Amino acid sequence: MLDKRKIATSFSRASSTYDKVAVVQQAVLKEHLDRLVYAAIEPGQILDAGSGTGEGSLYLAKLYKKSDVYALDIASGMLHKHKMKLPRFRNHIKLICADLETLPFADRTMDMIFSNLAMQWCDDVNQLFSEFRRIMRVGGLLTVTSVGPDTLKELREAWAKMGVQVPVHQFLDMHDVGDALISNGFAEPVLDVDRYTLTYPDVRSILKDLQMLGSTYASSLRSRGLMSRSTLKKLEQAYEEQRVEGKLILTYEIVYAQAWVPEKDARPQDGSTVARFPLSALKRHHG
Repeated sequence: MLDKRKIATSFSRASSTYDKVAVVQQAVLKEHLDRLVYAAIEPGQILDAGSGTGEGSLYLAKLYKKSDVYALDIASGMLHKHKMKLPRFRNHIKLICADLETLPFADRTMDMIFSNLAMQWCDDVNQLFSEFRRIMRVGGLLTVTSVGPDTLKELREAWAKMGVQVPVHQFLDMHDVGDALISNGFAEPVLDVDRYTLTYPDVRSILKDLQMLGSTYASSLRSRGLMSRSTLKKLEQAYEEQRVEGKLILTYEIVYAQAWVPEKDARPQDGSTVARFPLSALKRHHG
């Protein structure tokens, strides 16, 4: 139960600091974009779903020079930051402020949807993929990344040691994402997982980075006044037990997924939705 207004406000506030600390996010974006070399597609209409400060949209516009790129984000502040990066002339990027789960596009209008580290901010992955499927044309490519359940596991463990409700999102694993793709009508899903680790001198540095990223806990059930001084001190003490070689570690688990829109509905009729595809199956000769 995510509070979308809190999410939008948090990321808008972080728009001026996001690029300074988005180390993992930028590394994932580069890897995500590099994987497009395996996708033989010439899209006319591209949606960058959860475009943030616009680095992905700018690259997509350069890679697919004849395409129109729609950069959509729920945070107006992020879109303002993106606008400042746009070229003055020959700009094929359109900025749209909207929620990923209720997309403002007509059916069958997009040839590609690119979404980098955004789907974890949605309540219902099936609603998200259903909306993606609705607006995509036959032969279209969906390529997404998200954070997996091991993301922020050290922070989660520290909270758990304190005996309080863990104020960190619960994230979907690779198999859940693959099953959701199939159950919503996508075909030939390819999924794999990678991990990144960051090191910090102390807990306050971790929390500061998360705040500068806009990655605050946005659940509508979050209690007010959660991070009091006493709470922070207890969190620091709990996290200290995980210190390794003088550093505190923070893990990001990243799920990569690609799938296509088939000519015919490929969903199993028996209700099963199983997807198990390695990175080696990523290359697809299209059309």
